[in-house]
Amino acid sequence: MFKKNGMIVFLIGAVVLLNLCVYTYLEYKMSTPVTMTMKQDSMPSEDSEEDFFITLVHSKDWPEGPREHGIQYDAVFHNNTGKDLTNWSVRIKLPKGARISDSWNIEYELDGPVLTVRSMEHNSIVEAENIQSFGFIIMCPVIEDITDITYTFDIVYKLTDYKLFRFNIVLTFILATVIIGYFIAEYRIAPVKRENEEDKSIIVQTMQTFSNFIDTKDPNTKGHSMRVAYYSKELAKKLKLPDRDVELIYYIALLHDIGKIYIPDEILNKPGRLTGDERAIIETHAAKGAEILKDFTAIDGIADGARYHHERYDGKGYPQGLKGENIPFLARIIGVADSYDAMSSDRCYRPRLSKEAIVNELKVNSGKQFDPEVVACMLELMESYEFYTGMLDD
Repeated sequence: MFKKNGMIVFLIGAVVLLNLCVYTYLEYKMSTPVTMTMKQDSMPSEDSEEDFFITLVHSKDWPEGPREHGIQYDAVFHNNTGKDLTNWSVRIKLPKGARISDSWNIEYELDGPVLTVRSMEHNSIVEAENIQSFGFIIMCPVIEDITDITYTFDIVYKLTDYKLFRFNIVLTFILATVIIGYFIAEYRIAPVKRENEEDKSIIVQTMQTFSNFIDTKDPNTKGHSMRVAYYSKELAKKLKLPDRDVELIYYIALLHDIGKIYIPDEILNKPGRLTGDERAIIETHAAKGAEILKDFTAIDGIADGARYHHERYDGKGYPQGLKGENIPFLARIIGVADSYDAMSSDRCYRPRLSKEAIVNELKVNSGKQFDPEVVACMLELMESYEFYTGMLDD
């Protein structure tokens, strides 16, 4: 569960980090102005709805000697958008022979008939929905209106111009809150988790002690319950059972033979063939084990593991003669693990079987004594080196 939650938090954190990277990139891109150049061949009115335009008004003129006229032009740069403009400049084609006499709010450069005016430091920005005024006076042989204007400016974009800005801010806040909340919760429940782990350790140790006690009744089966628990857990992993079931089956298998404490030692340790009555007594251990564990509610299905691990897939097992999928799946797994350990261990009535013999027994009894799906997994595990060495680390 912790790994799962940790992965979720990691993914949420990755989304937040990605969001921050996107915003950093957008801020960088938006800090790089977009340059626009526009040509104006006619003079729009002051109330024009165009986004950007310049009005250049011939406000007054006067004679300057017999051959020249003084002409004053008042200009206004209109920005009707929601974005600031900066670094603006205007190229104006003046009448032939014109020269600049005076100017205000601009820096200028005259190249033949072309006047280039640029913003000054104090008025370099034309704010959104605002204007910037400038003007100049020329001396010219003739009085003419100016209509040939080309202007260039940089559009300043802001992060708030990004369409999903508000959505992403809210999303980032929510995700960050989730992460902070998760770590606060983890911090607060850490003591409870430690207590649960300690309680779990006590239960496991108690169960292992019980399983060791059961196995001591027969010197030939020492460690049998621990091995069956390990094999069952590995089978559950191979079958891709949920993590909780993998953990549960280990504990259930530890006590699958607890009913044997009721079986007399002389029957358990008898080296020869059992009589019919002795076999009947041996077979009672499954039901007796379930009876012992019926009130053990801390682990789901622990009584079923004891009761049904000797049921057969073909319905010829005991104690109830259940068949096929009517047998609890965990019990079918434990049944294969139990039989595998019995065949691979020395018993008082026979030596351990070879690997080839065990494989043959599993194949022959697949669909009869054993669940075919579980047998297939067992055969795969038997070919894995880790299957045999893993128990040393378990």
